[in-house]
Amino acid sequence: MRTAIKWSRALVGSLMLVSVGAVALAQNLTLGTKLEVNTLDPHFFNAFATGSSHEMLYEQLTAFDNSGGVKPRLALSWRTVDPTTWEFKLRPGVKFHDGSPFGADDVLATLERIPNVPNTPNSFAQFTRSIVRASKVDDLTLRFVTRDPNPTLPLDLASVFIVPARIARSASTADFNSGKAAIGTGAYKLTEWVNGDKLVATRNDAYWGSRAPWASVTEKVIGKDAARLAALLSGQVDAIDEVPIADMPRLKTDARFTIASGPMALVQYIALDSARDSSPFVTAKDGSALAKNPLKDARVRKALSLAIPRALIVDRLMEGTAVAAAGPTLPGMPGSSTTLKPDPLDLPRAQALLKEAGWADGFKITLHATNDRYPADANIAQAVAQAWTRLGLVVAVDGLPGSVFFTRATKQDFSAFSAQFGIEEVGAGLRALLGGVDKERGFGTANRVRYSNPGIDAKLVEALATLDLGERARKLERVSEAYMADQGLIPLFHPIGDFASRKGLLVEPRPQRRFNALMIRPQ
Repeated sequence: MRTAIKWSRALVGSLMLVSVGAVALAQNLTLGTKLEVNTLDPHFFNAFATGSSHEMLYEQLTAFDNSGGVKPRLALSWRTVDPTTWEFKLRPGVKFHDGSPFGADDVLATLERIPNVPNTPNSFAQFTRSIVRASKVDDLTLRFVTRDPNPTLPLDLASVFIVPARIARSASTADFNSGKAAIGTGAYKLTEWVNGDKLVATRNDAYWGSRAPWASVTEKVIGKDAARLAALLSGQVDAIDEVPIADMPRLKTDARFTIASGPMALVQYIALDSARDSSPFVTAKDGSALAKNPLKDARVRKALSLAIPRALIVDRLMEGTAVAAAGPTLPGMPGSSTTLKPDPLDLPRAQALLKEAGWADGFKITLHATNDRYPADANIAQAVAQAWTRLGLVVAVDGLPGSVFFTRATKQDFSAFSAQFGIEEVGAGLRALLGGVDKERGFGTANRVRYSNPGIDAKLVEALATLDLGERARKLERVSEAYMADQGLIPLFHPIGDFASRKGLLVEPRPQRRFNALMIRPQ
């Protein structure tokens, strides 16, 4: 059982030297992944799968490091000129895949494109909305003026991929998906993409950074866990992500393979419909309508949290490949609370809170969840439902394919649902997942139940505008604690990512939900 979040790598079998001939043979890398990239437009959909594949092709001004901080990428350095003005110095000598030089004009055109991409379901504009004016000082120098002081602009820009100005000004999402506009500065360039099947890329020999170890990379989408594992065992792929939990012991004792593990900056959580007076899947036990929605009461939400056996879920259903969550953000990230602890299983206190809130007799509720998206997702939903039943509720579970689930969740079709969300930076994560919906500020972009607490949101606004990063982190800690005291959502656990590869490959896990060739090199 894993009792603490830490980086680890279990190397199965003895290490062996890789001969020159073996290295030559290892130039072609094939990955079997559950992450299905559904577009090549780097500004259309902000999700794990797109971000993972896109970062092989495109690059940002900055990039996240493994601690939740930021490091240079296409920008060499940045500084504040005054509280609302940033200056970025760009990396010289960088070329796009088509041979054109990278410079300030490309950044400006990209920023102009982002809020204007048609029909985007999850806009990247949340990362650029604070910029009210962007200007070119020279070809390698930019200045950004923000509406309010924004100390995390470099972190925000770590989510924004840069494309050539001519493409940013004219290309449609269809142009990217055809491959015609899929041009970046990344270590690999596109060869082929078949939606739902595979992405093939070749090494960019003109890349400004270190030479990529793989001459070509193929990402095969293999959604079924058993099929993905079978592909690894048969040699059809060199490495896989999301190793099936039940097969971990087998792989650890097979000297042909290596296991790599690391904590993911993800949270498995339950969202509750606390915004509406009437919720579609909350009724009296006999199915009749209720005069009010019990989920609007923070005491009810806390009772539901206290009834959940997190240790059981982590140890048995996840078989130790997760750690219980106290809040939405991974411990150790700047701004993540150092005092919050996971809610313990406390049925008497939960029942007392329900009684205090006027719901001693309980109510009927449906918990919606995916049944094909996350490890043990359907079983986790059943475990939570059983826990709530012991609390005195009548609980149904409705498991849906991810393709259906997320569309309906966005439409507010559910009263309670279980899902995962990636938080690469605490402020941005709280803003997206728990902030009350405010398009102007970029709040609530992932808040599918429209939870809202204006008092806490005001404290979040203040924290996000705090220029001193140490003070900002302390304020974000207090904001996290306030959202959890109000039980804005119910955190369950943080997954630990497990990857398996054939011997001779080294996989470097990252907290961000990623699986691509940039993480893998010959041992």
